[in-house]
Amino acid sequence: MRLSQYLTTHFYHTDELCQALNIDADKLEHWQQQSVFPKPSYCIKNQLSCSSYSGLYECEEYDDYYPRGCVNWGQGLIKQKIDSSSQAFNYFARQYTASLTKLAQQGFEFNEELFGCEIEEHVQQVWQQFLCSKYGVLTQNGLIDEIVAVDIGRLVVDDITELRSKAGLDQDERAKLHPAIKLLNRALSHGADHEKQHTLRTRYIDTLILKYDLSIK
Repeated sequence: MRLSQYLTTHFYHTDELCQALNIDADKLEHWQQQSVFPKPSYCIKNQLSCSSYSGLYECEEYDDYYPRGCVNWGQGLIKQKIDSSSQAFNYFARQYTASLTKLAQQGFEFNEELFGCEIEEHVQQVWQQFLCSKYGVLTQNGLIDEIVAVDIGRLVVDDITELRSKAGLDQDERAKLHPAIKLLNRALSHGADHEKQHTLRTRYIDTLILKYDLSIK
């Protein structure tokens, strides 16, 4: 799939995002300057050469693309009347914690030791990565539920497989690994063609399915 087709299929162009949120580009830029809204996931620079009856015309065009889940985030900012980074972080942290609780209720076992730091510190790190739109590239839609799913799915996989280094797994380990792989499969982006071999999906799903003879059905 061409990069332009991939972006238009899975992301919103700046104009589409603003239209969906009923805001203008200045408002979006203000949100970003205030550190309450993510930067674009992809910034495209096109060198255009146009030939017509009038002659040859050349120019550069710049386009930004955002994950579709940004609409949910923007709607939340508007509904909650958030206008500062601290308010936005608290809103993000509440949603992140709620998603953690939901996964725990679904039977996923994890604790703060798996994060390698206190949960508050971890959420602050994830928040900064969210603003940089890291998860707009890594997840399917950039939704907070997906971000948490990726975080927990990776932690569980790494814990069971000893950072994906174990030569084999016993039946109990395979039974615990399977739900984590399915969780990651629902959340992780497939990536643009030029990124596929470096994606988390390749490292945490495709490679492990082959290595441990797994299925995610």
